[in-house]
Order: sequence, then C-alpha cells, then structure tokens
Amino acid sequence: MSKHPIRHQAYRFLICTALLIGFVLLPPTVHGEETDLGPPPSLPLLVKARRGDTPASIARRYLNDASKGWMIVEYNGMAAFSGGEPVMVPMAPFQPGGLTPDGYQTVPVLAYSDIGESSGQTRQVPRSAFEHQMRWLKTEGFVAITPRQLTDFMGFFGQLPRRSVLITFDTASRSLFEIGIPLLKELGFTATVFVATKDVGGKDAMTWDQIRQLHRDGVTIGCRGRSGLSLTHRTNGQTFEDYFKWVEAELGLARRAIETHLNAPCLFLAYPQGDTDSLVSAMAAKLGFSAAFLRRPGDNPFFADRYGIHRTFISRGMNMERFSQNLTTRIKADLN
Repeated sequence: MSKHPIRHQAYRFLICTALLIGFVLLPPTVHGEETDLGPPPSLPLLVKARRGDTPASIARRYLNDASKGWMIVEYNGMAAFSGGEPVMVPMAPFQPGGLTPDGYQTVPVLAYSDIGESSGQTRQVPRSAFEHQMRWLKTEGFVAITPRQLTDFMGFFGQLPRRSVLITFDTASRSLFEIGIPLLKELGFTATVFVATKDVGGKDAMTWDQIRQLHRDGVTIGCRGRSGLSLTHRTNGQTFEDYFKWVEAELGLARRAIETHLNAPCLFLAYPQGDTDSLVSAMAAKLGFSAAFLRRPGDNPFFADRYGIHRTFISRGMNMERFSQNLTTRIKADLN
C-alpha cells in the first residue's frame, strides 16, 4: 500500500472539510422488529438480530437490499451475530469518500481486452489465468461494483465497500459471453462491457440479443465508439471541422445505437484505445456521458476527474504478484 502525498491545498481543504462533516457522531434510533419502516431515516437503527441472521438478511430486512450486508459488517466491525444480539443498521452512508483520519479510499479499475481459451491470441487473457485472478479477488474479500456506484462515490453521496473493484472489458467478443461472464456470475461478481457498435454481430462477436441478455443479467453496457479507433489524432488532410464532426459521430451515434437496442440509457464511455485529449473529453461530457475511462493505471479517489478515470490494463502475461499490486484500495495521507 503506497503513500501518496496530497499535493494541492484545494484537495487538502476539501478532505479536511469532509472529515468534519462525515465524522459527526449521531445518536442511534432504537427500533424493534417491525419491517414496514416507511421512508428511511438518516440516523442508524439499533435492532436485535434474529436467530440465524446474517449481515445480508439484516440488510434485506432493514435496507431492502441484501447486497448491502457489507454496510452492516463495516459499521459493527463484525460479520456474525447471535440471536438477540444488538446490531446497528446504518440507514445512510456513514463514511463519505471513504475518508478516515489517516487517509482515504481509492477504487481500482481493471481493464481486459478479452478472455478466451489458451489459444495463443495475444489479446486474450487465458481462461485459467482469468479464473485465478477472479478467485483471488473473491478470497481477498473484494466486491465488484458498477460504474454508477463509482460515480455516486465520486459525487460524495454514496459509499462503497472498503475493498471495491470495478471489472471492465473492452470487447464484444463471443468468448467473453461464453467464458468470462459465466465465471463472474458464478463468483457473484458484476462487470462492465464497453462495446464498439460496428463489431456487434460480426465474426466471433456477440449479437445484440446476447448483449441484451447481459444487460438483463445486470452487466453494465458502456460505449467504446462506433469503430473502436482512437479519437485523439486527425487523419492526413482532415480539416479540424471534419475531425470534430467525426469525433461527435463516433461517440454520439454509438451511444444512440446502444440505447436503442437496450431501451436504456448508455451513461459510460471507455475512450477508444484508452486515451483522450481535451476535445474528446469535452465531447464525452457534451453528449451526456456521466463518466469516461482511460486505459492508464492510477488511483481513483472521490476527488478524481470523472472524465479521466484510471484503469489498469491486465495483459495476457501478467503474473499474480503484479496483478495484486494493482489492487490498492487505501491511500495514507497526512491531513494535518
């Protein structure tokens, strides 16, 4: 876990202010076993665990979402409860920005080009290596999140599990549909698939029906442009006006195609080939994307640029030591 000094006084002021707000101790509301709570209060509830209760069952009963069991665990500092034992149920984020007196949370984002059998294709991480990586994440207590959860966290009004990771793929390949996604589903992980729309339905690629199936199964479908070509360079002889229109079409038409086929908003962009410049980032914001992702390693704290979210590229030959080094979730910082 590396130590990253905060270089800008603006960041230091922002974090210190957030600490003052986020660490105000609120008295709990004592509550019985009723389940019809009405609008959720902002104060934590003090309840009694039932026999056989788990963090997930308590979260389902009081937060209407079993996946928020991690909030019960982190707030109480324990993962198992006996019948009649008092349990605090946080009814609102209790650690905005992942801030603590000694530092703040950062969210690793992983980027894969493709997953496949051990075929020798350089773009594909072999099934065995991918499975090893995902099972390591599960064993180490990581929770796979969605881009919307990440942007809520970055907006300072959502909270994430301490060991959160965002798993992304820059492909619409059929092998991802047949190999990678089923393994993630088995482990209880979600993922984000960034699609270049011209690839859909092509050789060895997913169809729109398969992409709709992923969407129905909770996979986030994002955009990677129409062609997947880099948008940061003009071609020889291309005027700036033509280049501007081309960038707008590459992103705008692809986004509309995804929204039409899924009948749902497409809010997240992976910059084609992983890079951007000021014009492309401004175009992403203009067209209505909520966030955009690089393919460049780095930290993603709550105060990071939403149109420059870092992702670590996971190559075919990456060993587990290097893989684990890219999973930093906490940065120490001297806020004095």
